[in-house]
Order: sequence, then C-alpha cells, then structure tokens
Amino acid sequence: MDTPLLTPMLVQYLVGLCCLRWDPDAIDVTLGDMILDPAAGKARDVDVTVTIAEAPGITRAFKAYEVKRENTALDVAEVEQLCLKLLDMSTITHRAVVSASGFTEAAQTKAAHHGVELYAMKPWSRPLEEQFPALSMEGLAQECFPASQTLLFWLQPQFNLVAPEAPEPFTVQLEDALFTADATPHPRFATFAAYRDELQLRSTEILFSLEPAATVLRTFPTVPRDAGGGTAFGPAWPHTHTLDVRDDSVCFKASGKLVRLEAVTINGHLQWQKPEDKPVYYVLERIPDGMAFAGAIVAMGARAGDMLGVIFSPKSRDIGVHIVRLAERHRTAIRRLKLELPTLAAAAP
Repeated sequence: MDTPLLTPMLVQYLVGLCCLRWDPDAIDVTLGDMILDPAAGKARDVDVTVTIAEAPGITRAFKAYEVKRENTALDVAEVEQLCLKLLDMSTITHRAVVSASGFTEAAQTKAAHHGVELYAMKPWSRPLEEQFPALSMEGLAQECFPASQTLLFWLQPQFNLVAPEAPEPFTVQLEDALFTADATPHPRFATFAAYRDELQLRSTEILFSLEPAATVLRTFPTVPRDAGGGTAFGPAWPHTHTLDVRDDSVCFKASGKLVRLEAVTINGHLQWQKPEDKPVYYVLERIPDGMAFAGAIVAMGARAGDMLGVIFSPKSRDIGVHIVRLAERHRTAIRRLKLELPTLAAAAP
C-alpha cells in the first residue's frame, strides 16, 4: 500500500499521533529519539518512543517504533536489520516496526522469530463496528465521518512593497534574487516568486477566521463550475491586507542598492474554494491478525510539512485533533521532537 500524500517525516509524525491515542496514559512521546545501543557504544536514532510510568521514577513500559515509508513491501533483510537494531537497545521493553507499504511473508516470519510486532498503515476500509466498537457506530469511517476542506485563496493579487531605504520608485520581478542584510542569499526565499507565495499563504492563514471571510463561508455555498464536479468555488470579494514583514529580514537590490523590505500590502479578491481532493482515511493494523492500533483522517496543508490529523482509538470514544506544521529543520529529519497531548473531542452517538 502506498501513501502518496505523506512524506516520510509526516508518516513518522502520524505514527507518533497514533501512539498517543493508543497509550493515553503515556507521559512522553518523542519523535526521532536517541537511545543508547550498548553493543554499538553510542546513542542511535529511533523513530518513535513512548514512555509509560507506573509511579514517579518507575517506568512500566518504554516502547520503540521504527517507521518506514517505502515504495514496496519491507523484505526480510530490511526487517531483520530493524529487529536487531531494536533488540540491542536494552532499555526498550516493547519493540515494533511500522510500514506504509506492508511486509513480505518472510519479513513477517522473521519479526515473529525476534518477538517484534509489525504494523501496516493502509486504507481504512473495514466497518467501524469490526475494529472500533467503542465508537458505537456502524459503517465505514468515510460514511460516519465525512470530511472535506474549504480553503481561502487570493485571486490575481497585486503586491505593494514598502522599502523606505529605496532611493527611488522601484519594481521587483518574480525572478529577482532576495538577500539578507549582509548581502548573502536569503536562506528561505531565493527569489521574489518564492516569497510572494509565502506571503499569500501567510495572509490567508490570518484572514480565514476574520470578517468578512468567516461570514462569507457561513453564508454562501461553494459550487462546482462544471456539471461533472471538480473544485467548488464561492463568491469573490475585494480585499486589502497589509503585512509587517520586518522579521523576515528580506532584502533586495533597487538601483544597485541593497534595501530592506518592511511591509507588503496585498490588493485583490479573496475566494473560498473546496478542492475536489478529499482527505484520506488510514488505519494502522497489527500484522498478521488485523487488530486496529488507530484510525486517522488526514488532510494535507497548503505548505510543505503541514497536515491536519484526526486520530481515533479502538479503545475509547476520544478523538485527537492535531494541526501539524513541521519546522523547516524537521522536513528531512526529525530529531527529539516531543509531542503534546492532543485536544480531545467526543464522538457523536
């Protein structure tokens, strides 16, 4: 099974959220933890660790999960390597491997031999009553918890840039390079085109919950333009939004002089749109018996590393709602990132 929407780091984060729902009494869940491997004589990375305590200073369980997002099922060599890595870490009490692409039969046999549990992340296709009886619902998760996204967009925006140090009126082209105050290339925004995209996202993240956007969303439906469906659109309305951007430390060259950008005003029209793409429903199942570990509804954000996850436990009616925004340093590797306890909502009867 493939998870095309999720990067490896988001898969790792999603598994960590599932661990929170499975072990609600956990006192610590860490992504990219560093655990001592006495055989290697050094600390080594473990994708997800969960600590459960009986009393202060007394650990009842220290669980470790290795998470893999590959294009094909994990084979016996890959699973054996992961098993031996976890078995050499003597402080760990429970060991598991999670795959977003499944396992070969030989890999399953090897993991069973070493006493390491296997879990597969797969489409959530079984009725709720079979795996999540605590919810007291019947039917598929997609039927009981229908989900969609409605997002706010700028239409053909115009940007007015404020740079008081500029010697004369100026224009900035999309391909123009951006710099820091010491004239080195900007570490986040190489060109104005990249920065423009960031400013549009930043603006809509502020405006979506304010007036008039909130009232427009409540009042006017979004309607597909084509009879066959597709993205649905609401009415557009004119708007102006000014952003203070001094903290971005963005500089550009105007008439040969390096000047700092202090504010940006966006003029244009705003519009609510409902993309045709729907959130994805996953379930984390133990191999080979199919026991559910957690269920998840996942919607991707507009930014790289952004995700909304709604997490279900087979043991309770509590639902975890998580807005995930990976910092830039975590998009390629997560190290020692602590997860906070989720905000809980009760499932409808």
